[in-house]
Amino acid sequence: MKSSLLTVLLCFLIVQHTNAQEYGNLPTIKKEDLLNDLELLYQGLDKFHSGMYWYTPKDSVDRAFQEAKKQIAGDMNVLQFYKLMAPLVALSREDHTDMSLPEEINAHLNSNARFMPIIFVFLGKELYCYRNGSDFEGYPIEGKRIETINGEKPTAIVKKIGNLFASDGYIKTVKYSDLEGFSFSKYYFYYYGELDQFEMKFQDIEKPVTIKALKLDELRSNLRKRYPKKESDESKPLLEYRQLNQSTAYIGVHTFSNGDIKSETKEKLLKKFLDNSFRSISEHQIKTVVVDVSDNGGGSEGNEGLLYSYFGSNYQKYEKVLVKSQKAVLDNGVDKPIKLKSLGFLERIFANKKNKDGSLERKESFGPGLKAYRKEPDYKFTGKTYVIISPVTYSGSSEFSNMIYTKNLGTFVGQQTGGGYLGNTSGYSEELILPHSKIEIEVPSLRFVMNVDGKLPKGSGVIPHYEVIPTFEEYSNGVNAPLKYILEVLEKDQM
Repeated sequence: MKSSLLTVLLCFLIVQHTNAQEYGNLPTIKKEDLLNDLELLYQGLDKFHSGMYWYTPKDSVDRAFQEAKKQIAGDMNVLQFYKLMAPLVALSREDHTDMSLPEEINAHLNSNARFMPIIFVFLGKELYCYRNGSDFEGYPIEGKRIETINGEKPTAIVKKIGNLFASDGYIKTVKYSDLEGFSFSKYYFYYYGELDQFEMKFQDIEKPVTIKALKLDELRSNLRKRYPKKESDESKPLLEYRQLNQSTAYIGVHTFSNGDIKSETKEKLLKKFLDNSFRSISEHQIKTVVVDVSDNGGGSEGNEGLLYSYFGSNYQKYEKVLVKSQKAVLDNGVDKPIKLKSLGFLERIFANKKNKDGSLERKESFGPGLKAYRKEPDYKFTGKTYVIISPVTYSGSSEFSNMIYTKNLGTFVGQQTGGGYLGNTSGYSEELILPHSKIEIEVPSLRFVMNVDGKLPKGSGVIPHYEVIPTFEEYSNGVNAPLKYILEVLEKDQM
């Protein structure tokens, strides 16, 4: 309960900071309309989000909404309202619960707003300048670690702007990972408003550097001039298999999306790729396999079990799959009611049973079901297995990691997964568009509770046995630091 009260307090502090910000010339929304949107948001999360109270108790959520309601003392523009609502949505502690601004607002910001013109990367909790898009040319700042921005340490800034988006459970690594690239500048703008300049203190540079805020077109122009695109900048394949040495093979599964695999890989099917890879592993008598899901953000349900099937025995991977409500009607008494629906007719009737409280629960039946997988593959691997993970390891790939971890089938290297060890709320989602602000919230409806043991604390992702954070040089040169660590340290004597 102490953690929940702290969360509400953080939300309140963000709300208190809202009205003072300048976001440029944006139209305002009437107070009454904002309150009506806030009520619809509350109902959408309360009635339809199946995992809303998994980590944050309902009474804590209710208090946070009441505090937010008090802060709507007058008209606001959409960004002020967004900043007020975002911490409320983040109370779901579910990274599938996304928020987005209206297209016209994004277009306005892209053309008119001025941002911190730096492309950033967090390596662990250390913030670096990856690309300099500013007008500053006094000396190189790429690769420099940033100690403060306008007098604040990066970790202190993340504690503030990190409350504007959700992460699974209490996983903090995601708050840093999600701020890679331009995202740090964007969320800094959402929290602090539009500023004219930024005083940035870099490591090994005595005095702070003044960085002038720029519009996006100016930032992009500077980036194109300084960093011309190279042929080597092409993205890596979605599915990779290669034999690293006589006894070790590498399998990179960088997505579970059937659509992407079909359109962007030669195999067209994940099963075909895996069958070919594990056949080769068997034929070459490979002793060690490295599975890399560090860039895998999930995809089509069932593929996590398919990959797992080449390593582990079948079992019921989901303790249960719940739908809070098949249909939720959101009605603030003023605007036209909004209907949110979950399952299709056939799945609702044949694959689920109805509980006394009106919720639905998946049965073991046709379709994805509750089991880890449907069919044993022809080739199983029983040798030494390493799994490379990161905060990007999310959704389906985190479920794969959860199964391997709970069954003691592998050694994990990298950083804590972005997906929760206990499961997630995802699957079918409904888009809730608030009628006055036009802010869109994607509300997930299926709560997947995984059948895992109690090795890790509630709200955690899979924690690696060996944490490996790349150096800036490794990151900028595309070096797979966890793989390097496996080969040069963990498997050194086997080379």
